[in-house]
Amino acid sequence: MGGHLFPWIIAHRGAMAEAPENTKSAFKRALSYPIDGIEFDVQLTRDRVPVVFHDHNLKKINGSLRSISSYNYDELCQMDWGAWFADSFSGEAILTLEEVLLGFGPRTRLLVEIKSDESPDSHSVNRYAAQMVPDMVKRSISNVLIDKMMVLSFDADIISTAMAGTPNLKYGLNLKTEKFSVTDWPGNIYAVSLPIHKINTRFVNNCHTNGLAVMTYSCNTKKMLDKALELGIDVIMTDDPGRICVHMDRRNR
Repeated sequence: MGGHLFPWIIAHRGAMAEAPENTKSAFKRALSYPIDGIEFDVQLTRDRVPVVFHDHNLKKINGSLRSISSYNYDELCQMDWGAWFADSFSGEAILTLEEVLLGFGPRTRLLVEIKSDESPDSHSVNRYAAQMVPDMVKRSISNVLIDKMMVLSFDADIISTAMAGTPNLKYGLNLKTEKFSVTDWPGNIYAVSLPIHKINTRFVNNCHTNGLAVMTYSCNTKKMLDKALELGIDVIMTDDPGRICVHMDRRNR
């Protein structure tokens, strides 16, 4: 667990408390604060373009319950990805993974979460994403900066496939429960992630003893931050990086 001193403060989907999540505006706003990186979500379009979006459907974008994987990339480019948040963000364009890697990779640490596809063809789609996304990270980020990148997923199969295909990246597994057997995973997984309310001292100590960094997400209040710091959590992902940087007494760089 080398590199930058912990804890890292990571903007979860960008500064999503202040701008539409997973957009250029949210990422730029995040970088106006003294953070250590940005986390964002990747899904594949029907024509298998990796784009940046979190939800399982487009309800907040256009009222549809259809998923990203049911649209071609060109169709998504016609939509407004910011107006749902506030009129001042209308006209926001959907980002591709490549745009984020090239535009923000040279500027900050990036945590790339591959979302599981739930369509009928999900196995082949997820396998393709698990191979394509890490490969694109390797191709788009210079060797000097590659150590600042991490690929995440809640889907253990996606992480296993990704690690097999591109072994020299950092990988993190997002967990749903603290009942996690560290020894079930190869030693080269870098980190595990849990919501702050599910993390306890025993979990952190077990992970650290086995060489794993501990990450938490949606850590948005001083109380949550204080708990994370007290537990020795390594990576603090927050929806509100401006507020958390104030609580951390971080000064703008």
